[in-house]
Amino acid sequence: MAYLDPQLMGVFRSKMMNPYHMRQAYGILRGYRGADLRNPACAYGIVDGLSRCLGCPITPAQRANAAQWLMECGVDPQNPAHRRAMWGLINGGGFW
Repeated sequence: MAYLDPQLMGVFRSKMMNPYHMRQAYGILRGYRGADLRNPACAYGIVDGLSRCLGCPITPAQRANAAQWLMECGVDPQNPAHRRAMWGLINGGGFW
């Protein structure tokens, strides 16, 4: 099972607290459905898009791990409960 890199997650959390970045990231995520996140091309696309919009370069290993985590976590960006759970993860809590 993939895991979230603590250092990368810390950078992601700090960037997401900026309303400008939060709106950009939301714009990327709102176009995807849960089934899309099980597709490797979509998962890698989301990771790449978030990395670009947040100005957070990542290594190929971090990219692969983050995409694998997205494919395994079972989140659906269109589900309001899942969005709340993901927001809790960003704010420092756990996910499911």
